[in-house]
Amino acid sequence: MKRILLVTALVAMLGILMSGAAVAQEAQEAQDAEKAETSDEVKPGSVGIRAGIGTDIQGGIAYGFQLNYTLFTLPNAIEMGLAIYGGHFEEDSNNGFNDYHEETDILVIAAMVNYLFRYSMEQSSVYFLAGGGVGAISVEWTESSDTDTSLGPPLPGGGSSQSEEGTVAGLLLNFGLGYRFTENFDLRAQVPVLFVSGGDERDGVVVPLFTITAGVNF
Repeated sequence: MKRILLVTALVAMLGILMSGAAVAQEAQEAQDAEKAETSDEVKPGSVGIRAGIGTDIQGGIAYGFQLNYTLFTLPNAIEMGLAIYGGHFEEDSNNGFNDYHEETDILVIAAMVNYLFRYSMEQSSVYFLAGGGVGAISVEWTESSDTDTSLGPPLPGGGSSQSEEGTVAGLLLNFGLGYRFTENFDLRAQVPVLFVSGGDERDGVVVPLFTITAGVNF
């Protein structure tokens, strides 16, 4: 079942990238036609990279990386590419009888499309973004307790633990606010929200992240 979900996610990723490429080609042809009819300069699309760090709502460590192509549709822009998000998150809880400790490692590889509002060619400008994507989410989850012996395999010092790992399909929504310092450099605060679909213990889990990333266009 997990293999089917992974194949489905990868096929969907390819579909998004191919659709995005088609949209980019159509928009670029429209820009070329407009440029031929007017003397106004139209900036061509550019390739860029983004990277940064962040956290989740429980204070875990998150990171993000993105390779993208930005198509300028003045005064806005369309950003398409491959995004990688990941992180290590921990949570402690108590059910009134026992203490529990959970650790989750997530790695997301997704095809993303973001729409950048007010992303003009002007320098020193604020812009907004909203987008989404689909991809494969690798999850490793462990829960342990020093006093509860019912979770699974016993621990050396007492208690027990249980774990789950695998790769499942998932969705990714993205919202943010950015600031362009120059035509080629900007900083962005964004909230990627992961929707995990598939698996057993982690099925239906929603993981909101907060990241600060720096981007460079070439």
